[in-house]
Amino acid sequence: MKRIAPLIFSLCFSLIGTPARADTVIKLCYEDSSVYPWITGENKGLVISELHMVERDLNITFEFLRLPWKRCLQEVRLGNIQAAIAASFNKERASWGSYPLNPDASLNQDLRLHTDSFYFYRRIDSPIRWANNTLQNLGTQVIGAQLGYSVAKYLEDSAYPIKYLPNSEDLFKLLEKGLLQIALLQNHEAMKVMRNNPALEKTVVKESEAVKVADQYLLFNTAYYLKEEKLVTSIWQAIARARKSKKYQEEESLMLNEELKAKP
Repeated sequence: MKRIAPLIFSLCFSLIGTPARADTVIKLCYEDSSVYPWITGENKGLVISELHMVERDLNITFEFLRLPWKRCLQEVRLGNIQAAIAASFNKERASWGSYPLNPDASLNQDLRLHTDSFYFYRRIDSPIRWANNTLQNLGTQVIGAQLGYSVAKYLEDSAYPIKYLPNSEDLFKLLEKGLLQIALLQNHEAMKVMRNNPALEKTVVKESEAVKVADQYLLFNTAYYLKEEKLVTSIWQAIARARKSKKYQEEESLMLNEELKAKP
């Protein structure tokens, strides 16, 4: 029995894991197009500030890699990068990635990075309307959407035709030229583009009903999560602390208030 006790202690300690070291470096990727106010440039945006707070909180280092969103998710799936920044939940991602969960296996929304909303923006002269979760008068038109967005994949799986483009600016250009009648866009980013291009208000209008409101998470590769469960859990918990902090709340309020002030 004297020999068993140390063995049990050692086994339990290895299962629990060790605290993060100061030299711990974790690779995170995020998309290479603007998603206001969360991602506004290279190492810029609210979500990047939030994760820098997590670094300081846990004494760890993140290596931030900016990639096309679809490639970012692929690199995390393959295990070349540990986590993707600001990924909403879908079943395909959950087959290879890990989200923060409650004991009943539901998503732990308190550990989200932030919440985003997606709306349809259409040409003013288009008869297409979004009402009661249905597109009316779409006819043979296709829906413009940003490459890699899960809400667009949901619509595609529901038999809606989708034309994917790299970023919101490209979608607005096609709307303005009449080459698209309707596009699905992240709301804050779309409002920023329209604010910076007042002429768009003559041709493009936002539908009043949201297509989707989705929590965004730091999505980890599952193999990495299983190897570093204690560390990953501590990162998710630190995200919640950062999001609720006075500093973050002030930054978020400032950026979103600027958006509201700019509305006509």
